[in-house]
Amino acid sequence: MIIFLICSIICYSIGSVPNSYYFGKYFLNTNILNQGTKHSGLSNIYIYLSYKKILLLLFCEVILKGTIPAYVIYNFYYEYLYSLIFIILGHNWSFFINFKGGKGLAVSIGIIIGLNFKLFFILLFIFIFFWGLMKFKDSSLPWIISFIFMPLIYIVDYQFLNLLFYEKDFNLSKIILIILLILIIRRSLGNRNIDIFNYKIFLNRLFFDRESK
Repeated sequence: MIIFLICSIICYSIGSVPNSYYFGKYFLNTNILNQGTKHSGLSNIYIYLSYKKILLLLFCEVILKGTIPAYVIYNFYYEYLYSLIFIILGHNWSFFINFKGGKGLAVSIGIIIGLNFKLFFILLFIFIFFWGLMKFKDSSLPWIISFIFMPLIYIVDYQFLNLLFYEKDFNLSKIILIILLILIIRRSLGNRNIDIFNYKIFLNRLFFDRESK
């Protein structure tokens, strides 16, 4: 229990590093918490950055913050698998910026890559399919759709089809469902408390990451 607590604190600390916020401070001389959608996620800063800086930020958010810790814990410290959730919690509610943060999408993708590359392949395939077929004007909605379908496909495949997954890993099933739940909750909150009386605002926050379409 003590080791799990220590591992969770380390994961929270890793997730709490607000890379996009620091990029805004040092490269743009601005506080992105006061700009655009007013959160420290990648989606609130990438339009202001060069391609090289976007790739560097993606590397920091996806690979360093998500993929590497997930790979290490899943393959070498499996008994502490659920501590990975604290990476997303740290990203969404960062200690370094008064418990503000991003929406957790990029770091969640990174964690999926580190857990199982086949899962990432499914996630990416669904994203490309919906983004290309429906021609959405931004990537927010197809990514959320992808995260909704991915655990369903994973569970159906290892239960009945065994096309990609041959062994049942209930902990992996649980953790990807928890990741989906955290994504839904964080996006639904927006920058304020969730408005349970206005379903249009709720749906716009969830699917489009803003108050209105």
